[in-house]
Amino acid sequence: MSYKLFCLNTNCLVKQSYAENIVELIKIFVGKDYLFVCPSCSYNMYIEKHFHLQEDGETWNPFLRGIVPLGNQNDTYQPFIYLVSDEPQNIISSYWFCYYKDTRKQGGKLKLGYGPGGPPVLSIGQLKKLINIIEANP
Repeated sequence: MSYKLFCLNTNCLVKQSYAENIVELIKIFVGKDYLFVCPSCSYNMYIEKHFHLQEDGETWNPFLRGIVPLGNQNDTYQPFIYLVSDEPQNIISSYWFCYYKDTRKQGGKLKLGYGPGGPPVLSIGQLKKLINIIEANP
């Protein structure tokens, strides 16, 4: 699965960039603050997604703004979190929990696990509630 990233700098000579897969996306485009960064001008970037939901006529149109990797570098299973906003320049409003499995070294495939109906997408408020529950019940 390839990714098309758009630069937020209107003066950038490279308006869009591509990553061939999730591994390349993380390696090349994720900056120190976990947001996507344009390799050309160092401005933030985003990925636009569209999903048709099961409810008639309903869609989910998130803007992926960055990735927080959570796994150990050489592990096959790599959990991560997409940082999501409702518009390309809005604040991060949700966290989308995902993973990928990279078994290409063993002759397998690179598999991405996500999607509506897959791992949950939590608002910041929901995540704070979850953290409070975990901290109250160690």
